[in-house]
Amino acid sequence: GKVRYIGLSEVGPGTIRRAHAVHPLSAIQTEYPLWERGAEEKILSTVRELGIGFVAYSPVGRGILTGRIKSASDFDDSDFRRNHPRFEGENLQHNLKLVEAVKEVATANRVTPAQVALAWVLRQGSNIVPIPGTKHVQYLEENAGAADLKLPESAWSALDKALSSFRTAGARYSELMMKTIDTTD
Repeated sequence: GKVRYIGLSEVGPGTIRRAHAVHPLSAIQTEYPLWERGAEEKILSTVRELGIGFVAYSPVGRGILTGRIKSASDFDDSDFRRNHPRFEGENLQHNLKLVEAVKEVATANRVTPAQVALAWVLRQGSNIVPIPGTKHVQYLEENAGAADLKLPESAWSALDKALSSFRTAGARYSELMMKTIDTTD
């Protein structure tokens, strides 16, 4: 055959198992930053059980976990986040509270919020590979620094405490886009 590796994006455990039975899957891709942990419910355990890699897209939460976003006015007119439920009005203001917790950990450890967010994803399992979007070389270098980041357990505990009481405001996508995602089967 001509196909050696197959990966799927935004699929649930049932689809993963059915597809894997037809041809071994190499990777599953799903959104997985600090503020979107739905993959933890069933997807991560399924891919681990089947020996499938997990590609975590948007590991810095579409940029919010970098600490550089303060309000919707930070977005250009053509930026899709202007119409994204998590970046609108009160949702954005609420979601920035998580960013403050990430920034506190970053500042206390002399690293950037993006590095903390990426290191958190890497910490979730050896089969997980985050794929942050990068528009500038400086962000590429910053992101690469997360691979070797060693924070004290107290830093991770502080972040875990903030995460335990935080619920992200707003849907992952618009109502129309949510209909195209199959992660709950």
